[in-house]
Amino acid sequence: MKKAVFGLSLAAALLVGTGAAFTPVQAKELFYQGDLDAKKTTAANGGIVNVDYNNWLTKGPFGAEKMTKVRNGVYTLSGYSISNYTFIEGETGLIAFDTGNNIGMGKHALAEIRKITDKPIIAIIYSHHHYTGGARVYVEEGGGKNVKVYGHPDLDANLQSSTGALGPMQLRRAGIQLGFYPPTEGPDAVVGPAEPHFDDPALAASGHVPVSIQVADGEEVEIDGIKFVFHHAVADTRDSLIVEVPELDLVLHNTNVTPTAFSMYTLRGDFYRDPVGMIGSIDKLREINATYVVGAHGYPITSAGEAYEIATTHRDTYAFIYNQSIRNQSIRAINSGKTPNEMAETIRLPEHLKEHAWLFPAYVDNEYNVRGQYRGIVGWYAEDTADLHPPTTKELGEVFIQGFDGTDQLIAAASNAYSEKKYNLTAKLLSYVIAVEPDNMKARQFKSGCTAHNGADDPCWHSDTQLYADTCFAFGGQAGLDSAFAD
Repeated sequence: MKKAVFGLSLAAALLVGTGAAFTPVQAKELFYQGDLDAKKTTAANGGIVNVDYNNWLTKGPFGAEKMTKVRNGVYTLSGYSISNYTFIEGETGLIAFDTGNNIGMGKHALAEIRKITDKPIIAIIYSHHHYTGGARVYVEEGGGKNVKVYGHPDLDANLQSSTGALGPMQLRRAGIQLGFYPPTEGPDAVVGPAEPHFDDPALAASGHVPVSIQVADGEEVEIDGIKFVFHHAVADTRDSLIVEVPELDLVLHNTNVTPTAFSMYTLRGDFYRDPVGMIGSIDKLREINATYVVGAHGYPITSAGEAYEIATTHRDTYAFIYNQSIRNQSIRAINSGKTPNEMAETIRLPEHLKEHAWLFPAYVDNEYNVRGQYRGIVGWYAEDTADLHPPTTKELGEVFIQGFDGTDQLIAAASNAYSEKKYNLTAKLLSYVIAVEPDNMKARQFKSGCTAHNGADDPCWHSDTQLYADTCFAFGGQAGLDSAFAD
């Protein structure tokens, strides 16, 4: 028997309350102020990393490659890359759900399923536009004939948009996000989920195959003797799908329900991720309430009760950040006149959400989600008229240097901040020095060491990669903590 949907309703998620006062919550365990200095460990590649993050990474779904038999006729490959590869056996062939980022990934996934069955790929379903690059491998294996590709009507246009006008920005920032620039071994190495790299350009190339059958929201389609019901969804893209397979008690999806807290804002830059659509999509997943739940990321779930509880925890988290709590959430904070920084300083998840195993902040820091909500809802202006025509960073740096009676004194102030474990303040003061004196290697080296320190403390993979990339770029290569204070 299906459960009735409980928890916070979508209608309630849309209500904007202004009567309750905004009550600050004191910040806890700020990695950028030394609270996690004692929680470092050395990862397998020599990288210095937060111990809780390392445990999450090595002991969870991204720790090792695994082919899971979800149920009879359904198999999911996880842990090989960030994304999953799922295969459903039909009457005559396989229906594939996602194909990886490139030809090399598609080849690997196909080789793995061939250890189980030799049924040909007869259809591909894209969860969203991110993991379509291995599709050509699937199509070509069958001679390129009659392989149908199902997807959201907006998928190909969105893929073109992300690789077109803003392609250079997306490529650069995605490279930072995935840790392509820092060294792969040693104390400055980024420690992140497995994402295979291919030196052969032919394997690294995208093999995207355009959608041949655009599915409408709620559309039912029979594929190789099995009924699929397609639901449009919103997650990290607006072209996401929830795919219901009633006779298998199975649902495939790309929603915010992942093995980590999900990005309501991504540091690589993207459209505003409206929580209303995200929450509604999770509620659709809960409404279906299937026993077997397989997402685009992470281990498959094979218990309806567990899947429902995990989905509810995720939806309540994003609802809380957006609007739902009695206090300390984005809508109420904005209405009370709080700035993005004030919101980031005070909005904290309740303990039962913060400590949930499926909400570990490996993918996003809560502060980034909060700031992203402010910008998405209100825009960049935070009611300080000085920001209407702000001075440049160089102008501010010149004033700081003059006020401290010289560059060396400002660097000394940064050193004092560092000794007080105010690493965020340290980095900001040094940014002013560098804005005025771009070739000041002492300041660059100091900031490099400070950001590397932050990266080692931070449990969030995405900000780790930003911090280590900053360290790497400071000298056009690797720069470690040991040299941070060299004369």
